[in-house]
Amino acid sequence: MPQPVGTVPNERYTVQEIAIRVRLREQDRLGLAEYERIVGSVASVAAVVAWLPTPDARLVLRGRGAEPVRLETMSYGTVFEMLVVMDQRTPGVERAAAAVAALLKSVRHERVEDDVAGIAGELDRLDRSAPRGRSVPERALRTFLEGARADALARRSTTRLRAAQSLLRLAESGAEVLVERVEDALAPVVSEQAVDVLADTGSAVVVEPVDGVEPVGVEPVAPEPEQPKKKKNDDDEKSSKKKDDKNKGSKKKDSKKKDDKKKDDKKKSSKKDKKK
Repeated sequence: MPQPVGTVPNERYTVQEIAIRVRLREQDRLGLAEYERIVGSVASVAAVVAWLPTPDARLVLRGRGAEPVRLETMSYGTVFEMLVVMDQRTPGVERAAAAVAALLKSVRHERVEDDVAGIAGELDRLDRSAPRGRSVPERALRTFLEGARADALARRSTTRLRAAQSLLRLAESGAEVLVERVEDALAPVVSEQAVDVLADTGSAVVVEPVDGVEPVGVEPVAPEPEQPKKKKNDDDEKSSKKKDDKNKGSKKKDSKKKDDKKKDDKKKSSKKDKKK
């Protein structure tokens, strides 16, 4: 069966859909307006994640191509979580989600001291904290932030600036983004699997095996066939057989010598009789 374009020939990449889980803490009083703002920001960031691997395409925040397959919100105590399952399976989108997660992690505990900097200054801070990898999603993320900062300085209201402001709101709220894989987005209960991105070489994502998943490209090595062990009894039998053969050979030699001696004795006795 041919693999979809842009996928790694592995069942873990071709079947499971990519999801991002956004976790916000210290949300004890979450009103309707704040809830809608968070949902809108997360949905916009998810659209940016899906767009980063193809930066030459048009960025769409709402509508076809940007709507997730599944969206769940939950809260427990002062923690608010939102799971967005995207209609994406390619490793490039997973790499883009990892880049956004790394960006938000780098600025989670930071605060801008100069309030005069405004949106342009905040976006510049995000740009400086963005991952410096050479992959297409990482380069596209830095270009995206630079372009949004230029739009803010020029006072232009663009789709890029609105999407960057959504990312900025999540950064200011201390959001934590987790990258996951979902087996079936339409199942009554979602079964997800966390993806821990360890290194990005620019051409492939190296991930840590989770829950017994084998690393990609590693084939099991067949054990070498064991050599049959020599039994001690067999060695004893062989040695005893050799000894028996030696004994038989020596017995034959002795019997031959005896026969020759008898013949010589008979010849000597016959000669004596003739002389008489």
